[in-house]
Amino acid sequence: IFLSIIFFFIFVWIKKYPETKNFLLVAFLLRAICVVLDNYEIITLPGSNADDDTFERKARAFSNNYGILVLIDFFKLDSFLVSRIISLFYTIFGESKMMAKTISLSLGTASVYLVYVLSNILWDRRAAKKAAWVAVFFPTLILYSSLTLREVYIVFFLLLGLISIANYMRHEKVLSLIKTLIIFYILIFLHGGASIGVFVFLLYVVIRSLKKQFAGLINFKIIISHFLISLIAIIPIILFATENLSIPYLTTIYDIDSIFKKANIAIERLDANTAYPDWLIINNIYEFFPKLLVKTIYFLYSPFAWQIKSFPQIIGFIDGTLYLILTIYLIKNIKGIWANPIARLLFIIFLTYIVIHGLGVGNFGTAIRHRSKFVVILIVLAAPVLHKFIFNSQKKKIIKNNTK
Repeated sequence: IFLSIIFFFIFVWIKKYPETKNFLLVAFLLRAICVVLDNYEIITLPGSNADDDTFERKARAFSNNYGILVLIDFFKLDSFLVSRIISLFYTIFGESKMMAKTISLSLGTASVYLVYVLSNILWDRRAAKKAAWVAVFFPTLILYSSLTLREVYIVFFLLLGLISIANYMRHEKVLSLIKTLIIFYILIFLHGGASIGVFVFLLYVVIRSLKKQFAGLINFKIIISHFLISLIAIIPIILFATENLSIPYLTTIYDIDSIFKKANIAIERLDANTAYPDWLIINNIYEFFPKLLVKTIYFLYSPFAWQIKSFPQIIGFIDGTLYLILTIYLIKNIKGIWANPIARLLFIIFLTYIVIHGLGVGNFGTAIRHRSKFVVILIVLAAPVLHKFIFNSQKKKIIKNNTK
């Protein structure tokens, strides 16, 4: 039933925006097939028996114990916001694993559309369509849109936040800034590390606003709007810097020993089959930056060919290869990125994400899940130079005419 409802909404949407028809329908069908196959145990998707079950069981518990009253303590730093969201549907419509997966499916399909929107803001409609098609077929995006996991929720809200950032940079409206802060505040409760990008954006806002204020003072003018914007932007930065804003998974920047400890535990406590090599353990400050660079490379592209010991690791190797291909396209587009202020900021945000997660992750199993949260940024930044996977009907006609 829920699959039919989602399909109906997509059908209505593509009637209004026909240029999205092909990639939205394919995105929905691919994810729906995976949901059905996994739900009826025709195949078992990777990850469907671990955290997937945990989040679903938690949703049942929240629904049974609290019902609609779960809203009273909805935003809580316990990593189970996803379960509370699902529990609301369980309370209203009844409990169903299929429903939980279908919520993920709807967010995953919507995320494909948001990739299109963000790419269109940065580049143009042609690049946006290419980016959307890559998002449609990207394996981990399909996988996590078919399971009851946090990843698809994080990707969805991250894309909303990045679109809000782009809109702010185009129009510099206070409302866009507040909207961005609200979206990234929600991300704190989904996964603390996913919220760090907002601080890069806020630094940009503060510096730009102060520049304009300084220019105004030279001309004996005080720009109230920019003063208000800089005030709103600097408050979260001060709260984070003074440790009055607690973000899960993020160690205080002033405790170097704690940073080393968390980075090394990620390697020391894991199965040797999936853990990064021991030589990546950071022993002192002099090793920090060289090993951080290598860990970031491992985060994006591992497992490497020499690390493959089982069939699932072959899938991980293919995933890492796809990231390498996208990185090559990004490098090809680096001049275009640097010439575009919005793309340039998103590139810096992307680098921040992969460096921080590269430091904290110590095995390629976890790396595959974490990097899937940020691959949409990589796709969007590489969009203008991506090869076309689908030819539009107009070009097909040209080819046919030329062959006659």
